[in-house]
Amino acid sequence: METTNFVPPPIDDERSAENRGSMCDLDQKLDQPTEGGRLKNMYREKETEDKLGGVPPLNLENNSDLCEELIKRYGKSGAKRHKHLCASASAMRKVHEEEANDAVSVLVSLLKIPEVAQSPATVRSVVKSLGFLIKLCDLEHWKFAQSVFEMILEFSIDKRPKVRKCAQVCVEEIYKAVQCTNVVKEASELFGLVFDKYLPFAITIAWCMVEITEDSERAEEFKLMESVHMLRVLKRIVQYLLNDVVWKVMSQIHKIMGSKFSLLTRRIFAVLEAILEREEEIIVPEIFIFALGKYASTKENNNPVDTVLRACVLSKRCIDKLYVDADKRSIWVANLHLVFEPIADVVCAGISVSGQAAGVLKELVDQYIDDDLKISASNTLPGDDKVMTTSVSEALMNVRESRALELVCDATKTMLLTNSDGALDKNILSVISHMFLKLGQLSYFYLKDVVHELAKLLRIANGDLTRKKCQYLEECFGSAVIAMGAEKILTLLPVVSFEEEELTSLNIWILPILRKYVVGSSLGYYMEHIIPLLQPLQQACKTGTELQAATCAFWDLLPAFCCYPTDTHIKFDALAKKLLLLMEDDSMHENVHLALQQLVNQNKSIVESTQGIEGSFKHSTTCAINESTAESQMVPSHYTMKVAKRNIKALASCSVVLLQALTDVFSNSPLERRKYLKETIGCLASITDIIEVKKFFISLLAGELENQGGNRKVDEQGAQ
Repeated sequence: METTNFVPPPIDDERSAENRGSMCDLDQKLDQPTEGGRLKNMYREKETEDKLGGVPPLNLENNSDLCEELIKRYGKSGAKRHKHLCASASAMRKVHEEEANDAVSVLVSLLKIPEVAQSPATVRSVVKSLGFLIKLCDLEHWKFAQSVFEMILEFSIDKRPKVRKCAQVCVEEIYKAVQCTNVVKEASELFGLVFDKYLPFAITIAWCMVEITEDSERAEEFKLMESVHMLRVLKRIVQYLLNDVVWKVMSQIHKIMGSKFSLLTRRIFAVLEAILEREEEIIVPEIFIFALGKYASTKENNNPVDTVLRACVLSKRCIDKLYVDADKRSIWVANLHLVFEPIADVVCAGISVSGQAAGVLKELVDQYIDDDLKISASNTLPGDDKVMTTSVSEALMNVRESRALELVCDATKTMLLTNSDGALDKNILSVISHMFLKLGQLSYFYLKDVVHELAKLLRIANGDLTRKKCQYLEECFGSAVIAMGAEKILTLLPVVSFEEEELTSLNIWILPILRKYVVGSSLGYYMEHIIPLLQPLQQACKTGTELQAATCAFWDLLPAFCCYPTDTHIKFDALAKKLLLLMEDDSMHENVHLALQQLVNQNKSIVESTQGIEGSFKHSTTCAINESTAESQMVPSHYTMKVAKRNIKALASCSVVLLQALTDVFSNSPLERRKYLKETIGCLASITDIIEVKKFFISLLAGELENQGGNRKVDEQGAQ
């Protein structure tokens, strides 16, 4: 039979003004005998109607309760007719409860008839009716409601698909309705009994050596499909269960996951996702994080790749639940490597989801290797300049967090060592690069072994960097240079070194990488440690060609060390004297000009910035593996407006001498070189005092005129 939705009249209904006025007058006479009372009541009623005027129509779809909707809409109204309407709705609901109890009893008896229970269409209709009627009953009478709950739960794991689906929808609606009653505990514990009933079968299925499918002979014996359907029901209602029952499920469900894929795996993951989406706080057992990691690990298993990725994401979400609670810090710190290592295995496996797993791993690094963790870890490192003022508890926390960071870095190193074919792809190197940039200076202590492993691979690939994988390898090493700094890198990997007059190391391959990625280094280090290496380099190189290439690579580092150096105001005077000597060599002109332009332009851009360092520039550790050299040279955090002004003052103090040298070079240079000479002269002139610039150019013009006059006299004498 076709039904029509009841649409109540609007609060300000369409009755004529005369009828509306007469009704209001009648209500006022019955309710308020005095004139003042009548006015007060009229104002209150008008105010109430104004407040309710924007309320949407009643929600009468999806079998909603008309009585409940009426009370919800008009319950707060002071109008008498609204009070009458709510009273009628309450009385109607009481009648419905009494009649619903009788109807439910009849339907339950009907389902106990064997002929009825065998008809899927009949059972489906009865179950749907029960699901609607039980919500009209007084659920506080649990003894009556329990039998109906049990029956609908039983049909929710029925073999017949239509019956099962209908019952599962009813179960979800019923548990949602129970939230407003005092029997939430009883309803939650009732499903807990159902879970306990099928748990042993599910454990047997998960750990069975022989794969059990829906069509296998043992499926019925182990109640395979009933266990699957039970998990589907759990996924639907887990948000409505009490925390105690959810904790019980969490502490047991890891047993039915196993390390190999089964028909239960995807259902378990769906349940866990629903649990993690609950608004109520829930503590994820550590054993569950371990179980997810064991499933995701690709060393022993050959699980479907989509479930492997899902396990990676879920393991991160589990630790996310712990991270948001400051009291649980010690738990997630202890379990961080249990999440990191399996995801790293997936990245190294080279499967279709390795790229997505690399993204999950980067998110993990960004979120959990935070400033607090790095500070705690740095407090445990050796150093004479450290003053130990921490308490015993703080010291233990520092040791624990340092150990967690050490385990994560060990897993990062393993990513380089566990590749069977030795071919490192972009995903692996991008994660390692991300680790370098996130740790910054701490990389020197925690990732020095990774630097040595990368160096071995680069030595093998030296001369063959045109290949894409070698390009990723070079960029990854460049991230280490950005994170540690050139000084630390060259401490680990000296360019050239001798021991008892015998060559022990020669790492010429590192020079082009340093040129591209050095930023925020020291001018003093370049002059005191890099330039002096030229003499031992002559002994190390076997041929003149090799020596010439190495020497050029050394001098090519000059512009790189002039990229946001830390000691410009201290060392530029000494550097300027060195640059004046280098200008005498034509092959050094380009490096000298690039170095001067970088020093001037970088400091000027900071000073001229109206937004300041925070708004205009990024920290150097934000570089990505695929960024170009220019993009990777971000402004270090120590380069403030004050530092830049101090640097420009130091640059300006030597600018006149440098301008004189550059103009001499300019006058003797061919046309093709004069373009960058003009740019360098313009840079220096822009920071030099205007009076000094004027004096310099006047003297320059005077000298030019004098030369022209001398030349004219020579010409006249020659003509005579």
